[in-house]
Amino acid sequence: MSKSIELTVKGMSCAGCVRSVEKALTAVEGVISASPDLMSNTATVTLAGNVDQNLLLKSLADKGYQASLVPEVNPYNEVGGEAIDPETSDMRLFLLALLLTFPLVGQMAFLPFGINFSIPPLIQFLLALPVQIFAGARFYKGIWQAVRYGQSNMDTLVAIGTSAAFGLSVFIMLGDYSEWMSWSSHLAHKLYFEASAAVITLVLLGKVLEEKAKGKTNKALDALIRLQPLNATVLRDEEQLTVPAVKVLANDIVIVRPGDVVPVDGKIRKGTSQIDEAMITGEAMPVAKNIGDSVIGGTVNGEGVLHLVPTTLGTSSRLSQIIEQVKTARSTKPRIQKLVDKVSAVFVPGVLLLSLLTFLGWWTFGDVGIEIAIINAVTVLVIACPCALGLATPTAIMVGSGQAARMGILVKNADVIEKLSKATTVVFDKTGTLTEGRPEVIATTYPVDKDNAETLSVVLGLTKDSAHPLSKAIVEYIDDEIKPKEFEEITAVLGLGLSGVLSGTTYLLGSERYMQQAGVALDRCYDFIEDNNARGASMVWVARKEVDDVMTVIGGFALQDKIKSESLKTVQALKYKGISVVMLSGDQQLAAQKVAEKLSIEKVEGNLLPEDKLAYLKKLHQQNEVVVMVGDGINDAPALAGADVGLAMGDGSDVAINTADASLIQSNPYLVYKTIRAGQIIHNKIAHNLIGAFVYNVIGLPLAASGLLSPLLAGLAMALSSVTVMVSSLSLYSSLKRID
Repeated sequence: MSKSIELTVKGMSCAGCVRSVEKALTAVEGVISASPDLMSNTATVTLAGNVDQNLLLKSLADKGYQASLVPEVNPYNEVGGEAIDPETSDMRLFLLALLLTFPLVGQMAFLPFGINFSIPPLIQFLLALPVQIFAGARFYKGIWQAVRYGQSNMDTLVAIGTSAAFGLSVFIMLGDYSEWMSWSSHLAHKLYFEASAAVITLVLLGKVLEEKAKGKTNKALDALIRLQPLNATVLRDEEQLTVPAVKVLANDIVIVRPGDVVPVDGKIRKGTSQIDEAMITGEAMPVAKNIGDSVIGGTVNGEGVLHLVPTTLGTSSRLSQIIEQVKTARSTKPRIQKLVDKVSAVFVPGVLLLSLLTFLGWWTFGDVGIEIAIINAVTVLVIACPCALGLATPTAIMVGSGQAARMGILVKNADVIEKLSKATTVVFDKTGTLTEGRPEVIATTYPVDKDNAETLSVVLGLTKDSAHPLSKAIVEYIDDEIKPKEFEEITAVLGLGLSGVLSGTTYLLGSERYMQQAGVALDRCYDFIEDNNARGASMVWVARKEVDDVMTVIGGFALQDKIKSESLKTVQALKYKGISVVMLSGDQQLAAQKVAEKLSIEKVEGNLLPEDKLAYLKKLHQQNEVVVMVGDGINDAPALAGADVGLAMGDGSDVAINTADASLIQSNPYLVYKTIRAGQIIHNKIAHNLIGAFVYNVIGLPLAASGLLSPLLAGLAMALSSVTVMVSSLSLYSSLKRID
């Protein structure tokens, strides 16, 4: 059985590092997959069986990365990973570097005015040396690891580039001792200390801004975590106690007072109130809650006092699952990012080769001195820093999936986002998805027994423990004075109905298709069928096996389900975006057709078993359709698993939710449209980020190689590219909020 663990990994700085960490972890026997996250400096590792976790740490250490196991902590703690603090070592080093670099760069301001002012070479050296040694130490550490372990990353480019500029300047200084302290030295204008110092300073600035932006991209996840209450008031052994929310027991009664945050998922045992679910579902209006209704931990109680029976505890709670899904989506990669990873694997070695060719080209054919050849080669190294490539996808996934979660949309991994963006057909189940899923009995027939009490008693015995919406509706319809028969054996026939044995007699309850398969004749109910087909009602039949083994219908129920108010709007919105809509149902064809007509759905199929729905999806795949399947019941699980994207409605069965690729907290069909639009917007943002990062390098590298850029400008452009990607991803907050 597989399990997942989380590691904190220090030393990741770019896309190349992410790929290196992933390769190191997946090289360990027993590792199924590894998903490093540059955003939080963590890696999620999926293991097959018992794997010695020390082997994971050793594999990373062998590649130069410090790693440690993130302990299984209280889910109410902050997000894992390194804390982001403006007073980190990066900030202090940046301020030191800025202070020392400013005079070096500032002296260039006099040149446009014809003023020949320059800081003496020795003072330039003394200003640049601490920047190179102290502020640049992190890059030297990185290049040492790269050489030692046969890999390359951003640190390689920065360390080689700045060392070349600094070393060249020292070499030039050693050629003329006489002008070391001259304030108008011609030698001073031949030095490149300002270039090496400025590049390190700008790279550090990029890091500081990057870390601050990371903090903002984690905002949605942090907000979800802070929703989790720390304490709960429970009634235990007739005594009220205040306990940590994670210590609530399954048999506790949880008391929620007016204005309190609901501490756990639960069902209302006593009391009525209005619950503000906006922070979980995105729904602005408070929702009325009565006895038997479910409430979600993290929502806010209104004016009533509620007594709850816990339904899920600790990390199994709905809010904890939301948080885990957001974190999982952040660390997984869509296919487009996997392509980028392959490019990144050869990117840095390619840049090093281009830098060498630039140096050789200028030195051999450029009719310039070795100094210009080195500086142009240095510029190539500096501008090619792949930070933007490493941040393009995870930042967009983090912001997008976090904001989507606040909208009530939970996506399990990044691949789902890519598939949603390409959806061409949405297939809806009918009951509980497009309809309320709470049908009502509108007509009955009892063709055999005039006294229907006996038949109702049999029906109640069969249906009382069933979770199917039609069974529940029949149970609610039957008078409370009717007592259920106690069956010796009851069997559920998936997609068809129920069978049971009572005192040696077999009874069946289910759809017309079930009756046909069992050889039950419905001729005597012809008028009942005609009348209710015209109304678009669903029909459930009950039959018994007589002494002569003939199955006889003894009762029929016509039920009608109300169409959800948002269903028509959803279908219209999907069609407007060019997406085909199909409705599949286990209900009778005519009943399904009536609902489809009201919703302007042209493609509709009824009388389907779970395997029939799956077969229909396979036909769509053969037509090259990208299919999103929307359902809520156990019978939808095969189709949810077989679709390109399985989307489970919020109050659906656990089987449906666990099988689906994404789920909706609310049972609002319009969220299906919002989910697809969110997938399109997030995927487009990832593509824009990656294209921007690539274009930046495609334009920047030729300019640097041709000598049209200085190391100073290259360093500034490199820092801005990472910040631009982060700001671009942060714009997803407003983009997703504007979906209507």
